[in-house]
Amino acid sequence: MIDDLSIPPFLRQISIFAIVIIFIMGLNFTAPIVAPILLSIFLAVIIVPFLLWLNKKSVPYNIAHLITIIGIIVLGLFIIDLFYVTIIQLKGQLPNLSISSSSILAGEANTVIQSIASTLASSGVSNLANIIENGFFVLLATVFLVYETPKMKQRLIKAFGKGNPKLDRMLILIHEFIQYFVIRIRVNLFAAVGITIILFIPFGPNFAILWGLLTFILGFIPYIGIILATILPALMAWAKYGLEGALAVVVLFAIINTIAESFIFPRQTSKGLQLSMYVVFVSLFLWGWILGPIGVFIAVPLTIVVVKYLENFDETRWLAFIMKSGDEDT
Repeated sequence: MIDDLSIPPFLRQISIFAIVIIFIMGLNFTAPIVAPILLSIFLAVIIVPFLLWLNKKSVPYNIAHLITIIGIIVLGLFIIDLFYVTIIQLKGQLPNLSISSSSILAGEANTVIQSIASTLASSGVSNLANIIENGFFVLLATVFLVYETPKMKQRLIKAFGKGNPKLDRMLILIHEFIQYFVIRIRVNLFAAVGITIILFIPFGPNFAILWGLLTFILGFIPYIGIILATILPALMAWAKYGLEGALAVVVLFAIINTIAESFIFPRQTSKGLQLSMYVVFVSLFLWGWILGPIGVFIAVPLTIVVVKYLENFDETRWLAFIMKSGDEDT
């Protein structure tokens, strides 16, 4: 009879694999729409704790939300203005920067400088308009999400029922997420302020703040982010102050990053959210390919979601276990 038919285990595995592939290809195809939506969710998760903190300080919810939104807009406009002014300055300075040919690897360094200068020079109005359009959408979506997120818990309780195991796991994951990224913000802020202060004299206020902002933003990209944040200031220091200046910048970045990542972050973060170094490294490229540049920035939170989802099923719990760092107690 039809009711007695069962799908062989190997066919179930093949079916699951095929569904995953189709899902990934669908995400890749819809990345221009999906990526900004996921980024707005990520930003809302980061911002909501500040809104809740204001509300706990006896500030009425609507006023706390208004203060939060005004703060987002002011900070966003400041960052956009700083990036615009600094990029204009970089466009003017980079073509004239040149490292002495007698220095080690000077030719390769000059090639990188000119490549960056060429990229900045070729960034036209269409690219800028596209960035502004996506940025405006992300801003509006984040504003609405920040307002709705604190109320979402009560809606979920009404939908699933109080004490529902699935809802409890979901709320625990959201709580861990918020804790994780609040700590991540603190660590990135420490690194950004340190870099800004150290580079203030040799590079001036605009560039020092720019390198600090890049350190903060790229700090959400594990392992690779700090390397990317170091490249341009090190090359500019090389051209202005010689090889010793570049080495000094690299050493300073390394010291601050070591303090932030090896001492501050591990002491505060939840071990349950630690991922294997290999998994993190691969996830950066995988999510970057699927969602584009935005995918690189939110690769870690997306991978954490995948791991937490895999933990809910007996058949995939082993896979979630090997994707973790293995540092947590067993």
